[in-house]
Amino acid sequence: MRRKSFGEQMLGVAYLLILVCTAFALLLMPDLVGADWPGWTSSMVAFAILGLPVVALLTGMSVGSARVGRWIAVAVIALAAGRIVAGLFDAGSRAAFLAIAISPVLVLLVLAIALVAYSWPWATTRALADVAQARGWTAYRELPPDLVLPGTALPLPVGRRWVVRNVIRTPDGAAFEVRWLEWHGLLCRRRLAVFVGARLPKALPWLQVVPGRALTRSDLDLESAEFNRSFDVLGENSRYLMAMLQPRAMQLLLDARPLGLVVTGDALVAYDEQGLTPESLVRGVTAVQGFGALLPRHVVDEWGTHPQAAGSRLRFAMPERKVSTGLIVGRVLAMSFGLVALALAAALAAAAAESQARGIAFEPLYPVWSLLVAVLVLTGGAVGLGAATRA
Repeated sequence: MRRKSFGEQMLGVAYLLILVCTAFALLLMPDLVGADWPGWTSSMVAFAILGLPVVALLTGMSVGSARVGRWIAVAVIALAAGRIVAGLFDAGSRAAFLAIAISPVLVLLVLAIALVAYSWPWATTRALADVAQARGWTAYRELPPDLVLPGTALPLPVGRRWVVRNVIRTPDGAAFEVRWLEWHGLLCRRRLAVFVGARLPKALPWLQVVPGRALTRSDLDLESAEFNRSFDVLGENSRYLMAMLQPRAMQLLLDARPLGLVVTGDALVAYDEQGLTPESLVRGVTAVQGFGALLPRHVVDEWGTHPQAAGSRLRFAMPERKVSTGLIVGRVLAMSFGLVALALAAALAAAAAESQARGIAFEPLYPVWSLLVAVLVLTGGAVGLGAATRA
């Protein structure tokens, strides 16, 4: 087991200190704005003990696909949210002002619930399961542990923190949907339908047939003008590419549009840059099976090498990114700055509104202008750290 360096140990301590300081800042928030809301302390203690560690984990890393981790996250978020809601009921006539002050914490818990829901393996779409059953295939919520996967990383356009859903197992392969989140203006969800064919008898050189996107280069112009307009062919050996893309194979891919195709090592994979639907399921499985059946024997003999062992997990050939301890600490610090800034702004607004409604003095611990400056500074720190640790 690798021993952590002194720097990594210090960052680990800093991670815990950030959580402790955030919890104390939230507990002391009523004193800063000159308020005394009933139920605030107990709600913040529950959030600090239960909710804040889970939110920090989701911010710095992810709950991933571990089933135990997902259930723990659900349990602690539910307990923290329940205690906060109970505190609102206990506040009586002051509940509206307490709700304003505590709204940033509630929003953060809602976002945590949304992230957990995103990673949760919901049941396979009913329509896909019906199509699979009619054809003798099997539907799963997640990749079954005994599914034979390619031994090489697949060069497909997949983003970070992906999850696999709607898995359909066929006699000689599988189809599934890969989902991930990415920034595109506002945060959006992307989907990719993947169709894995039977393992090739030998490992073959890389070949990719990409649905036409007006690329600046295509490594091959074939005799079919329609195929050249519809696809970009990428590879390193023109003879190999022409041998693989014989007329029947080209027609098969034209009929399966807008599917793309990848051959890498012993993996034969088709993909559709949309979600998996009953129509694309049948089209994709038929295309990948048909292309495998049309694979010329002389191509395997001339260019084939010994294949890698079958893989035990799904991998994509995306740029490797090491999530360092420093990156995690930076993200958690950005979350802490943002949460404290929003909590301070909300507490100021709630205290001012309560003072106006009840006719009591509004006497924050520090001048209002200095607290507003603190909100701006913390917000700027959160934005800056968030941008720096986004990669």
